[in-house]
Amino acid sequence: MLRFVPPPENAERPSWDGVKNAWKYAFSRQELLGTYFIDIAAMFFAFPQALYPALASIYGDKYVGFFPAAIAIGALTASITSGWTKNVNRHGLMVTIAAVLWGVAIVFFGLVNSLAPALIFLGAAGFFDMISGIFRGSIWNQTIPNYLRGRLASIEMMSYLTGPMLGSAKMGIIAETFGVRAALVSGGILCVVSVLGAAVFLPRFLAYDGREGVKRKEIEEAERAEMLRVSEAEF
Repeated sequence: MLRFVPPPENAERPSWDGVKNAWKYAFSRQELLGTYFIDIAAMFFAFPQALYPALASIYGDKYVGFFPAAIAIGALTASITSGWTKNVNRHGLMVTIAAVLWGVAIVFFGLVNSLAPALIFLGAAGFFDMISGIFRGSIWNQTIPNYLRGRLASIEMMSYLTGPMLGSAKMGIIAETFGVRAALVSGGILCVVSVLGAAVFLPRFLAYDGREGVKRKEIEEAERAEMLRVSEAEF
């Protein structure tokens, strides 16, 4: 029942040049690169979903369904209590902190030996993952010019879809070789190290302020509108 939405006036036609320009734009912006790399690192190293069935040997078959539920409850809790995020402008810093805490929660999830603490830590992981997602979404929505939004959204999809899939394969390989707990603990530690490393190598991402991002987007869109106006006048 969704209605067709016509493209805006002066919209660019799909082309390879358009795709290349989008990638060039993304790699020119550290605040965008930080959201991609940190999300991929967090999910690749510490995404635990593939190991839920294996945890049955530790906690019992009847509790396997509790693990995806715990991480979902944590994410839901973050969503319904997220009003405070509108008062925070250091979005890059918050993505980094949340991703680090996600990794820490996964480490403790792998270390504990009883069900209740395991679910608490997994719920905390879901909470921090959602907080990271909220601030990543803020960066994308506030800084990407509207004329690039569709093409940049494809890069966003690659970052948050490939991480969990590759991470599940990695977790399975490590768990098969060294054990489930080793896979979880090592994954969480590597997550923390890689996220902090990305933050160090992308200082403008760590220092990113949402208020400056909004101003930059407004300037870029105004410049493009002026360029199109001049182009039409010349034509």
